[in-house]
Amino acid sequence: MMTDPRNQHVKHYINGRFVSQYEAAIPLFDAGFLHGKQVWSAPRLINNHIFRFQDHLDKIRHSAEINFFPDIPSDEVIIAAVRETLTYNRMNDGVHVRILVTPGTQVTASMDLAAIIDWHGKPSKPQVIVMPEYRGGVYDSEAGIDLVTSSFRRPGPDTVDQTSHDNNQNASSRALAEAKRLGATSALMYDPEGYLAEAPASHVAIVKDGRFLTPHVRCCPPGVTRQVLLEACTILGVESCEADLTSENIEQADEIMLLGTMSGPVGAVTIDQKQVGSGVVGPVTRRLQHQYQQMLMDPQQGYAIF
Repeated sequence: MMTDPRNQHVKHYINGRFVSQYEAAIPLFDAGFLHGKQVWSAPRLINNHIFRFQDHLDKIRHSAEINFFPDIPSDEVIIAAVRETLTYNRMNDGVHVRILVTPGTQVTASMDLAAIIDWHGKPSKPQVIVMPEYRGGVYDSEAGIDLVTSSFRRPGPDTVDQTSHDNNQNASSRALAEAKRLGATSALMYDPEGYLAEAPASHVAIVKDGRFLTPHVRCCPPGVTRQVLLEACTILGVESCEADLTSENIEQADEIMLLGTMSGPVGAVTIDQKQVGSGVVGPVTRRLQHQYQQMLMDPQQGYAIF
C-alpha cells in the first residue's frame, strides 16, 4: 500500500503537543490504550473546508456518551485542535483528518470509570488526538472493485451498541484481511440474522430497478457519507430507502457500491467472482459519484477551518 511521501514529515497533535508518528506517546494507563475506550471520526479537508464537520463532531460526542466518558471535550475544543494542527502543518487540501478522543489517564489498570482520575483524586481530562495525512481515494472508482462475502459477521446490537464509532474494529479488520487473501478489494459483512450490514470501513448500497437500497444501521455505525448519498439521491430524483437486504438481494442487484469517506460511492464489478450487473460501474453509481463530488466542493457543505 502506497502513501503520500509528504506524510513522513507531518506532525500530529496530542493534547497541545506536536510529534511525529514515530515519537507519539500517551500514558500507559490511558483508558483508550488499556481498555479500548477510544472514539473517533475522520472528516476530509477540501479547499480549507472540513466537509460535514458538524456531523463528524456529533458522531464523536454520541460515541463518547454511549461509552460513558466521564468528560467529553466540547466541539470548540476539538475544532481548535484541528485548526491548530492543520495550521502547524500548513495543510489546506486533500487531507484525511483523523480525530480521536479517550476518557483520559487512570491511576490503576481497572475497567472501573472511577479509576479515570489523577493522583490528587481529580477527574482526568480527556485526551484529544488529531492525526492528519495527505490521502486520496483508496479504491479505483473508474474501473470498479471486486468484492467477496465475508465469513465474519458484524456483532448484533444486543452485544455491542453499533451506533458507537470506536476502535472496536476486530471483526472488520479480519474481514478485510480475509478479502485480501482471496484477491478481492473488500468484503460484504452480514449481521447475526443474515442481513447485509456493511463492508470494512465502508457502508454498502445496492441498486435494483433504479432504486437505491442501503441496509439499516442496526449492526454498524451511522455513516456521514451514507447520509450524504441518501441526500444526493433526493437531489437526483433517485428513489432511496433503508432495507433488510439478504444474499439473494445481492445476487440480483443491478449495481453494488461501497460508500466511504475518502472515495465516496465506488461501484463493484464482481461479487464472489460473479459479475455484478453488466460487469462495469453502473449508471446510478456514476450519477451519484458526480453529485458527491459536487457536494464535496460546495463550501456550504463544509466548515471554513481557516
